[in-house]
This record gives sequence, structure tokens and C-alpha cells, in this order.
Amino acid sequence: MAWHEVGRSYDHVARRYEDRFLDELANKPKDRELLAAFAASVGDPVLELGSGPGQVGLFVREHGRSVIGSDLSREMAALAATRLDAALAADMRSLPVATASVGGVIAFYSLIHLPRREVPGALGEVARVLRPGGRVLFSVHEGEGEIEGNEFLDVPVPFVASLFQLDELIAATESAGLVVAATTRREPVPEEAQTFRLYVEAYRAEEV
Repeated sequence: MAWHEVGRSYDHVARRYEDRFLDELANKPKDRELLAAFAASVGDPVLELGSGPGQVGLFVREHGRSVIGSDLSREMAALAATRLDAALAADMRSLPVATASVGGVIAFYSLIHLPRREVPGALGEVARVLRPGGRVLFSVHEGEGEIEGNEFLDVPVPFVASLFQLDELIAATESAGLVVAATTRREPVPEEAQTFRLYVEAYRAEEV
């Protein structure tokens, strides 16, 4: 599978992705509700993993938080830097971020671009960079196995993503030393891919 090509694929579609998804939260009231509550519950800074062009982080920033974006794609990180307080190209499995240095982490549909066996390690990195009491909110597509293709947003690039069940997300989160605070499942809205969405909010309770 083309896991190692995900960053380059997003480099190639960055502008198309921005055009299509920049205003996506306008039609997603549940996402806005979860993100607004998250922004009110954490301190600065918030680190966004898989920021894309920064549309999700921008919503959190507009709700009073300082947001630093990170993305495996350099082109996406460059777009996010125009909307967030800062952004960098980075791999969520090995973050160039100091231990216990951020108040919150958001990761909307970025964990899906890891092989499922690597998700606990990525969440371990989340636990490492969070301050005690800091929170993470992440979302994925519900399903079984992986999907793989040779086209994304009408561009001929490799694409691969993992689908998840809620119980495995909870297990991966807890194995990283995080405490699950809440989970949400919602139906897809008409404008998006027709998979159910899963959200997990967790916090770092103590040293991990």
C-alpha cells in the first residue's frame, strides 16, 4: 500500500483540497459544536495534526485559541501558515514538539492516513506533547479495513486510508496513556463522503 506516498499525494492536490474543503464546517453543525466546546476547554497553544489548509484550526483560532498547524504535506503546511498562528511540515509519529508543551491537540481525519498498527504510537506522541490536563479531539471514518485508490480529487495520485471501529480507537487511546472523556458518532451530511464519523475526546491525566 502507498502509505509512504501520502504526503506527496497531498502536495499535488493541496490547492484543489483548499478550494473544496475550506468552508466545509459551514455544513457540519456537530463538528462546530465539538470544536467550540474543545476550544473552550483547553489552554494555548493548540496543535493541529494533519492541518490541511487550516480550515479546522482556523475555527478553533476564531474561538480564542492560539493554533499551530502541522501536516505531512509541505504544501498543506504552507497554506495553513496563512490562517493559523504558525504551521510546519511534520510527521505525527515523531513530532518536533517539546514534551508537555501544548494545551490541546486536534486531529480531524489525519489518523486515517496511518496504518492502523501505527495509530497507538501516534497517540503516544499526542500524550507526550500534551500538558497534564491537556485534551485531544480526533475524528476518523467508521468502517473496516483500508481503502486504496489511484486518484484523489480528480488527480492521478495514490491514496490510502484506514477505517476504524470505536472500540479499537478507545483501546488505542487508552494504550497511549490517555483517558477517554467522550465519544461521538454522527451520520454523514450530504456534501461529504457517506461514511459515519467517529470522534474521540481524551485527556492526559498524569505523566505518561
